[in-house]
Amino acid sequence: MPSFAIVIPNLNQSQFLPWALESLRVQSRPFHLALMDGGSTDHFETVVQGYSNIISHLHSGPDGGQAAAIRKGMEVIPGDIVAWLNADDYYFPDALEMVASVFEGDPGVDVVYGNAVNVTSEGFFLSYFPAIQEFDAKDLMRSCFICQPACFVRRSTYERVGGINPELHYTMDWDLWCRLNRTGARFQYLHELLAAVRYYPGTKTLSRDPSRYKEIWRIERIYGGRWLPLTWPGFYRFDLACKKKRTWAETLSLWILNQVRGFKRRPMAQGARHGGGCSSLYGFRPWEMVVEQQCDIHIPWYDSRDWRRLRFQVEPGDGEYRVTIEDAFDQVLAAREGMLSVDLPRLRGPHRRITVSCPGRRFWRLVAFSCDLG
Repeated sequence: MPSFAIVIPNLNQSQFLPWALESLRVQSRPFHLALMDGGSTDHFETVVQGYSNIISHLHSGPDGGQAAAIRKGMEVIPGDIVAWLNADDYYFPDALEMVASVFEGDPGVDVVYGNAVNVTSEGFFLSYFPAIQEFDAKDLMRSCFICQPACFVRRSTYERVGGINPELHYTMDWDLWCRLNRTGARFQYLHELLAAVRYYPGTKTLSRDPSRYKEIWRIERIYGGRWLPLTWPGFYRFDLACKKKRTWAETLSLWILNQVRGFKRRPMAQGARHGGGCSSLYGFRPWEMVVEQQCDIHIPWYDSRDWRRLRFQVEPGDGEYRVTIEDAFDQVLAAREGMLSVDLPRLRGPHRRITVSCPGRRFWRLVAFSCDLG
């Protein structure tokens, strides 16, 4: 039975860290965990006291940055399959079981990656990771379609390419995927949800730091042979789309980039039908919140507070929608001014499943999702 080596890099993320640790505690496969803290000044020590039974190695102090901490963590713990989990991200309950089954079933597979859900800082649904697709070596040079916390690598393959590059700050995951591909590693896309990724102001992904774009260009030059940063517009558009408050210049830039993307949408959809990108993710169109008839929302939940009331903002705002929440709720509701509201009985279990459909329309839009807690 393969074991996992999981590294969690952390710095002042103690408000999120319990979710990451709890998501490991519920896994059914054996793992070794290195918790690499960069010298947090929040209540880090209090948090880790409750999880000492699952932490194999604990370091707290200066570490040379996130990538260096991850690299060191991989070196100090055993495990046949390596991965890292940022302190503000977390796994689905059966993630390690599903990944291990793929590695056990096919010894020739070197890398397994799967789907991920994007969530708010509170853990509520935003979207599914939209770039996901079947593995294509050429596409990997143009787009990081592998979501980092949902990717797992055989240790022997990881060590063969020299591990993670400690000099990188933003693209160490994409750089690693590219080096693995260069050495002939075999990638397997697992069509299952493995991880949740938080998006909120302050994350590196949404920082729009110029250094991030420099590292992206480095990937294009080294692995794609491009001397022009052709992927920048796509990354910048995503950054702007995630930003709630924009300047007029940013608003105009986003509009222009959306128009350009519109021209590309038809060939992209054709590519998806021929085995490239996904044409639908659990009922949602990738990169937008348009639903074709019915969508399925999956959320891992590790907070001690109960869900009391779910709120959906939908378009059209005057339609009837059927909402099913596990075995606890199944009703047709009329939207009022674009809102649906559902009072809930107590839900149990760390994997929440919600299905929403609009029987009278083929296409509709989920604008926002939130929940009252108690």
